[in-house]
Amino acid sequence: MISRPLTRQINSTEMAVAPGAVILAEGMALVRTNGNQAAGVLPSTGTATDNFVGFSFAGTSAYPFPEQYTNKVETFLVPAGGAVVLQETPLAGQFSVIDTTTGDPVTGGTLTGNTISGLTNGDTVVVTYKYAMSVVQSVALFGNVQPGGYAGAYVGQIGVILRGLVATSEFDASVDWSSVTTSKGGTLVATDIVLGANGQLTTHANSATGVAFPGMVVRTPDQLYPFLAVEFNAQA
Repeated sequence: MISRPLTRQINSTEMAVAPGAVILAEGMALVRTNGNQAAGVLPSTGTATDNFVGFSFAGTSAYPFPEQYTNKVETFLVPAGGAVVLQETPLAGQFSVIDTTTGDPVTGGTLTGNTISGLTNGDTVVVTYKYAMSVVQSVALFGNVQPGGYAGAYVGQIGVILRGLVATSEFDASVDWSSVTTSKGGTLVATDIVLGANGQLTTHANSATGVAFPGMVVRTPDQLYPFLAVEFNAQA
């Protein structure tokens, strides 16, 4: 999913979708694969064969795809007992906890269902996670899907943002994105951000085989906009 208010397109185009590929959301990292350049684009695979071309974008008036997942950011003052209860249940491995009192990521927290335990009593923590939406939740949060579905799906093509600033929900929620920060002049090393599996952005620490992403983080997810904003140029 893409946050339209935070996204700025500079260049975009339409591309054919590779046979058998399924694009389930806007904001997915799209690639061609080495040795098969004419077959069309597909979501990134997290392997060294990926050639990044841009982010999926349909540009319809309503949401083009019945998306299954989204992200949430919640802030807690940890109570006695050291456990907090999330509003939703994270997908396996798709959460991160930052202790804003100490400024450090929490590595010892344990997730059971929607409860994270092992936190420090009295500290403030920020939890970022990805969860599966019900149909009712999806409609309540993002509205109804485009009537008749996305037209590009019927002709085997997809819009692609080639260059600009994209705020996407298609990122690895287990990453502390503030540590690969943010903005020009920050500490970001280009190879820190890589293309992961299923069209997701992740980091080299989580995907040693992922291809380096040609861009930088300019905004990290927060409670108001749980999107990762990246500035990039796939044509560079």
